[in-house]
Order: sequence, then C-alpha cells, then structure tokens
Amino acid sequence: MSLSTLLYIVHFIGLGLSVGAATVKLTLVIRCLSDRSFVPAFNKVATTITRLIVTGMILLAASGIAWIVIGYDFTGFLIVKIILFAFVFVLGPIIDNVAEPKLRKLAPDGGVPPSTEFVRAQKVHLMLEIVATLLFYVIIVMWMFR
Repeated sequence: MSLSTLLYIVHFIGLGLSVGAATVKLTLVIRCLSDRSFVPAFNKVATTITRLIVTGMILLAASGIAWIVIGYDFTGFLIVKIILFAFVFVLGPIIDNVAEPKLRKLAPDGGVPPSTEFVRAQKVHLMLEIVATLLFYVIIVMWMFR
C-alpha cells in the first residue's frame, strides 16, 4: 500500500468521523430545541459525540499535513479549505467550553419551564453548531468540485 493510499484512507475515516458526528450532534441539538425534555439525554451523549468529531478532525489535520509535507500542491483552493477547516477548529472549543457548559448550567429541571436565558443560550448553541457543521459540508462540496 502506498503512502498516498494510506493518507486517503486516513483522511476519509477522519472525514466520516468528524462530519458524521457533527451531523448527529446538530440533529440532536435541533431535537432539543423542539423537545426540551430531550436536553438531559443530549447532555449525556454530547461529550462522546464531541470526542468523535475531535478524533476525526485530528485525522483530517494529520493526513492533510502529511500530504503537504510529501509535496501536495499548495494552491489557493487548498488555502481556502484550510482556512475554513481552521474556523471549524476554532468554533469547536467555543461550542464545547463556552456554549454547552452555559446550556447545561441553565437547563431547567424536570417540568420547570425554561428561562429566557436558557432559550437564548440554546439558540446561540444551535447557531454555532449549524455554522460549524455547514463549514464541514462547504469543504466537502469544494473538494467534490475542485
């Protein structure tokens, strides 16, 4: 097996993990918006899903860096993809270390109606997840039409 083939395999596994898990997470966030009783279930699985996203992103970054090191053409198109990927890389910690902890802290207990702060935090969290996931899909579309 050639190095190039191995890098493709690693890159596609990373892509599948990161984009798949990001899509699952976004779907669950949307479900929480329509059914707030689902928030505790989301809180239980969010960390595991986030680990899959991060693992996929590490595989994408490592294989991408390896391609550049072995001589992949460093074009303007590739630079745009790297910048978009960097935005996702920056959004991840904001989502995981700012938005989600705030959401957990403000989550209503049992049958208590949600506070306006919780609803606001939920909308911010949703927007961040949408942007991060859409950026992944924009990168995929760019790759398909290169």
